[in-house]
Amino acid sequence: MDCERCAVVYMPILKGREGEMRAVSRLRNPLTRRMLPIFEVPPTRQGPIKDAFAFTKKICRSVPPRMTIAVDAGHLADPDEGQRRPLLDIAEDLAAWGIPIRPVLHLHDSADRLAEARKAAAMHTGHVVIRLGGDAADPDDEKAEAQLSLLCRRAGTTIEEAALVLDFFEVRSARDLGRVEPLARKCVAWARRYPWETITVASGAMPESLADLPTNTATSIPRHDLALWRRLQEPDIGFGDYGIAHPKMTVGGWHPTPNLRYTDENVWWIYRRARDGNGNKGMYDLCASLVAADHWPPEGAAFSWGDAEIARRAVGHGGPDIATGWRAWGTAHHLTHVLKMLDAGQRGASG
Repeated sequence: MDCERCAVVYMPILKGREGEMRAVSRLRNPLTRRMLPIFEVPPTRQGPIKDAFAFTKKICRSVPPRMTIAVDAGHLADPDEGQRRPLLDIAEDLAAWGIPIRPVLHLHDSADRLAEARKAAAMHTGHVVIRLGGDAADPDDEKAEAQLSLLCRRAGTTIEEAALVLDFFEVRSARDLGRVEPLARKCVAWARRYPWETITVASGAMPESLADLPTNTATSIPRHDLALWRRLQEPDIGFGDYGIAHPKMTVGGWHPTPNLRYTDENVWWIYRRARDGNGNKGMYDLCASLVAADHWPPEGAAFSWGDAEIARRAVGHGGPDIATGWRAWGTAHHLTHVLKMLDAGQRGASG
């Protein structure tokens, strides 16, 4: 990604699962040149080495040509035995496939993990992502100031070779937004003291579960993650989010009722339909309702691959699919929506 020529970059934090990867694989150039997705490697009960291998297989099928991705293996446990390391396995395999990666570093990473990241970065661009904050705590500029030099030394990197992500994890309400905003400003002011490649503020606002939302109607959910970024009024600060997912990493599958998470300007529209003994066939009605709504884009099916899939179901074509497909459609629309928003904002600022 040519960060030097991008006043604003987009760094979505995506689960490394089939739905999200399928969405990324369908993105259209030149939009992908403005995005550096962070893929979190999902843990399973198979163990970290098998999890890394499964992740690599999916990535090789999904990443568009010339796209760089960041890989966060922080959810994987350290292997119990042997010489193999998950992040190194991923880096070696993707180097062989010609897919460039940046390892993601955290302040809490052990010396061994940072050494692993150093070797992984050396196989690729030599550049990294430093991610402050996350599920355990908000970014802490004072703690980062105390540990940053040691982290860079152990990882064999420099601040000039690092993209910084200030991850505030979950911003689910106006109250959360009011609490996080001054902290984000403080962290951004600290970050500006250093020559980072880019600085990105990231958070998520999708609820952990949709089960309590009504069926057979569209429900709006505020995009507090976007509101946080807009409140900062820092045009050169990149935007990060968790796509259309809750930030929490889960283990195991899920079988929700037919639903769509559809991104609009300031809200998500959530569509749900009870199965009522018809399996997932309610998806056809959901798609027809969405296509008839005011928030369906003027471009219609041409807006993104996800919108094209929704439009097909609206007229009864194709199968109703399953949760992985619904997540892929919504994520493809979301990524396209955000990239077009950032592109329009940059053109407006330059004009």
